[in-house]
Amino acid sequence: MADVATSVSMEPALAEAPLTRWPLIQRIAFRFFCVYFFLYALPSTGRTSLIYAIPGGYWPARPIINAWNAICPWVAIHVFHLSGQRITIFLTGSGDTTLAYIQNLLIAILSVAAAALWSILDRKRPNYTALHAWLRLLVRYTLAFTLFGYGFAKVFPLQFGPPNLSRLTERFGDFSPMGVLWSFMGASMAYTIFAGAAEATGGLLLIFRRTASLGALVSFAVLANIVALNFCYDVPVKLFSTNLLLMAAFLAAPDIMRLANILVLNRPAPAADLSAPHFTRRWVRIAVTVLWVAFVGLDLFGQIRGGWQQYQQRYHSPSGLLHGDYEVESFLSNGRDQSADPSRWHFVEFGPQYVMIRKMDDSALGFRAAYDTNQHTVRLGGAGTFQWWQPDDQHLTLAGGSNGNTLSIKLRAMTFPLITRDFHWIQELPFNR
Repeated sequence: MADVATSVSMEPALAEAPLTRWPLIQRIAFRFFCVYFFLYALPSTGRTSLIYAIPGGYWPARPIINAWNAICPWVAIHVFHLSGQRITIFLTGSGDTTLAYIQNLLIAILSVAAAALWSILDRKRPNYTALHAWLRLLVRYTLAFTLFGYGFAKVFPLQFGPPNLSRLTERFGDFSPMGVLWSFMGASMAYTIFAGAAEATGGLLLIFRRTASLGALVSFAVLANIVALNFCYDVPVKLFSTNLLLMAAFLAAPDIMRLANILVLNRPAPAADLSAPHFTRRWVRIAVTVLWVAFVGLDLFGQIRGGWQQYQQRYHSPSGLLHGDYEVESFLSNGRDQSADPSRWHFVEFGPQYVMIRKMDDSALGFRAAYDTNQHTVRLGGAGTFQWWQPDDQHLTLAGGSNGNTLSIKLRAMTFPLITRDFHWIQELPFNR
């Protein structure tokens, strides 16, 4: 407990800061980033906030989100004279919407204005050592919890699922750049887990003061790669990931000269001062340690438990259910051969809770699937109920339908090297198709 308390006592201090005078540009830059990171860390749709990590935190977060949701469209309409979808707030899956850029612009403008006023009113203060410690605390944990969220979504491979039948049978040229990236990541569960472990490791190092500098460097390297992927594959999280990279750079900045001395200039570097900030009273240190364990532990527990449960639901279907990809060999409707019909089924993918169908004309249908393993039936919403049987491991027959339309379908199992090829230590020739 003493060691934990030392690591955590950490945060931050009531001890008096030394009177070392920071250069003017450093003081101005600090004022800007102090306001910027504080505003950016406030709750907002699509971003991680430490307020969410507090039990019941969504209640105080709601008014802040509502305020942004009122201000940003107003600015879009009255300042930029925008209209239509660009000023509408709805879930899009994109973090690079017009309103997101307007919000970030407002944060930057407010930070410049606040830094200017602050510089006038507080121009005689020599440094902000104690406040810098508090700001680092906010940025460290905001970045760490964000990395936990993205990292564990890959450690339990949920963010990138294996390419489904629709992807596997689609022309590669029809993929979007983002679709290529998602399929590339999903094709290798091992690499997805590795990428997630790197993100989670950066977050884990950030939550301890003694390893925060190392965590900032690891996080910067990981996030630099993520930012590059987002920009190069047109993933609409460019704005958010760039801000996360900026956080990592801010946390690493105080150690740049020490690292340059060791790695570039080949000369000794002084040890980092980890003695301050700290709490001087023992009971305060104990209270901080308890709160730290509860705060971080609750978030990690929720991330790991939630990720494991979703992983089990997605990848471990009950025994006896249909699963896998199939190509239709014959398709009879009310006893008539419909092989030449462009609307008949071409490929079928069976999942634990869904069935995806791609037709001959390349249109796709999706159904929630209700399996009855005792009767060997599957109900596909409006498509009806089908009985299945498997004459062998490679073939499947479906019979059933709805509304007087009786279908008899024979299918053949499909395999794809992209998702079935195993790892090989020894290869005499490359398997590059």
